Amino acid sequence: MTDQSALERHSKLAEEGWVRKFTAEEPRLSEMKEFYESLGLEVLVEPGMPEDDEQCRSCFDAVGFSDKYKTIYTRAKEKADIRPDQDLFD
Repeated sequence: MTDQSALERHSKLAEEGWVRKFTAEEPRLSEMKEFYESLGLEVLVEPGMPEDDEQCRSCFDAVGFSDKYKTIYTRAKEKADIRPDQDLFD
């Protein structure tokens, strides 16, 4: 994904209510995905998007590394998606 298409995708997700949390690789990626889901949030994992900081691009510029990184987005679940009998401690 080019930087331009990544920015366009990020803008579209933001319009849909998604909030970019951070970019990571495994195993932190799966751990945080489970954590956000346990909080009752919708979680979306997208191809990695470099942070705004230019110093944080070296992993994306290295050959073979950019595909390892994914960006986590979250948003509140729609009320229709939440069961009234859903217990936070299930």
